[in-house]
Amino acid sequence: MTDSSRVERDEEAVVAGEATPTMRRRQVGAELRRLREAADVTIDQAAAHLQCSASKISRMETGAGIQRTRDITALLDLFGVTGEQLRDELLGMVRSARQQDWWHSYTDAVPRWFERFMAAESSAVSVEEFENQLVPGLLQTPQYARAVLRAANTSLDDDEIDRRVTVRMERQKRLAGTDPLALWVVLDESVLHRHVGGSDVMRGQLAHLAERAAQPNITVQVLPYALGAYAAFGYPFTILAFSAPPGGEVVHMDQLHSGLYLERDADLRRYKLAMNRLRAAALDPERSSKMIIEAAEEMG
Repeated sequence: MTDSSRVERDEEAVVAGEATPTMRRRQVGAELRRLREAADVTIDQAAAHLQCSASKISRMETGAGIQRTRDITALLDLFGVTGEQLRDELLGMVRSARQQDWWHSYTDAVPRWFERFMAAESSAVSVEEFENQLVPGLLQTPQYARAVLRAANTSLDDDEIDRRVTVRMERQKRLAGTDPLALWVVLDESVLHRHVGGSDVMRGQLAHLAERAAQPNITVQVLPYALGAYAAFGYPFTILAFSAPPGGEVVHMDQLHSGLYLERDADLRRYKLAMNRLRAAALDPERSSKMIIEAAEEMG
């Protein structure tokens, strides 16, 4: 471990901004990792200092584990961090991260596995999504969302379906505001022609999709039938990117009653390459918007 002066020279202010509790945990974790590495302390050494497992330190650094002020204080001491401003800001973020995210009010309305996805989506700065069956949830109208949820959850009553629709609409608030989520969607053309909820619902959904696609933070591209087979054909996926840690990303894939997450560098490279190929193969946003509007007009 180097002397404390090296760590102090490397200290930078932690900016909480308008972060969600999930984002704050990620920011705290990213800063802990940065400080640990600057102090030449291994995860095993940090774990020994706290008398805990190495996996606990890893979870703290990814923001997935519990971050207690006493543990953070002990780690800052180990790392030789003496700057009061950095310590105060970091510990302040730990305390503020104890607040509940908005979706905790709806934990009765969504499967438990989906809470992890909402946490990731809420703290993401950008989302790239390929979909070959449905309009993505972030771009659905309430009527379309209700039809999708009803088809997939035949055992739920109307009140439960309505509550899940409300959650979906709440998620869409990330697309507006002063710091909106950047969303890039690539759709198979079949999504435009599948009569989910009937013709009236689809006309409204396609009009809404075209309207949303005109927002500066939203890009929608369509893969036309004429293209034939293409990269990731038949395998929809979502890439979520985060600002803390810088460059942090995760791939998510929906399954029938669960979600699959990929975070290894090799997996991320494959899916980012696939997304780049999809964007290159799809119609440009202007022609895609035209195709969406035409599909709405043709909806019988």
